[in-house]
Amino acid sequence: MKRYLAMILAVLMLLLCGACGTKNENTSGSEPAAATPAAETETPASDLYAPLTGEPQSEDTSAARPYAVMINNIIYAQPQVGVSKADWIYEVPAEGGITRMMAIFSDLPDVESVGSIRSLRPYYLSIALSYDAIVIHGGGSEQAYSDLTTYHADHLDGVRDDRAVSGMFYRDPSRGAHGSEHTLFFYGEKVAPLAEEYGFRLEHQADYTTGLSFSDDASAQGTGDADSVTVTFNTSKTTKFTYHADTGKYTAAQYGSDYIDGATGEVVGFSNVLVLSASMRAVDDYGRLAVELTGSGTGYLATGGTYVPIKWSRSSVNDCFTYTLEDGTPLELARGTTFAAIIPTDGGSVDFS
Repeated sequence: MKRYLAMILAVLMLLLCGACGTKNENTSGSEPAAATPAAETETPASDLYAPLTGEPQSEDTSAARPYAVMINNIIYAQPQVGVSKADWIYEVPAEGGITRMMAIFSDLPDVESVGSIRSLRPYYLSIALSYDAIVIHGGGSEQAYSDLTTYHADHLDGVRDDRAVSGMFYRDPSRGAHGSEHTLFFYGEKVAPLAEEYGFRLEHQADYTTGLSFSDDASAQGTGDADSVTVTFNTSKTTKFTYHADTGKYTAAQYGSDYIDGATGEVVGFSNVLVLSASMRAVDDYGRLAVELTGSGTGYLATGGTYVPIKWSRSSVNDCFTYTLEDGTPLELARGTTFAAIIPTDGGSVDFS
């Protein structure tokens, strides 16, 4: 009998030990930590890039519509203000042998002031539409106003729109020695609230694309040296760019002086200099131009001290520009800001050295 009792006790002990072995042991005295769902994992900042410069950024801004701003570029309007904050700057001939600029800003709240602002022309609007941008201007030709209506373009006008004039634009009388047309500026922080108040669409449509590609080694595409780039728009206007190997950027000079931002007094630097050739012709006795920015054309990219011939194409004014090398390979821009000079096919030129 004692032997049977001992055997029964042994079996009971084995059963109790087996039950202990199946416990989920937690020696810390706290509840086990739950696994983080994969969907909640944050995207590393290095995976996000600014859509118009290709530079790393901490948040995704690819859906936000940019702003396209008409900038006065006559000698009396120098220095311009706020331009160092732009992602792209376009320089294009206007009537009378002068040029005007269109600056593309991803955002404006951190830009204290921008100007001086000038009137719009249809081909500048065409550039703005390629970015699906909200246009900022001070007046415009009648054809430009007609095109704004035709293309349903969101715009803020510092001349004809009283609410915009009082809400964001201002005049700087110190710039008026050569005429009031050189005195119009606006406050960057006031733009977004007014655009929202107007009910403008603040994000791109889902199918929008910039058409831009960026690379850390864009200069490898180069076929020649471009330490100096001289862009001739006409017999009256040239802009010269100089490459600085220590910064990897080009600086511009016009009217015999460096191109600076009057807000900081600093020379503005560009990672890319893009030169596009386009057909241009006068359309009235005043000398206003028509510039053909759809279809296709040729040009050059200068970056990292080298240059390469390129091609550009664009199907319609609502499409982005597409850039390729001569063999059709997609063009890669260097990360950073871009200066785009549009020169006439007949009469314009670019020289590298």
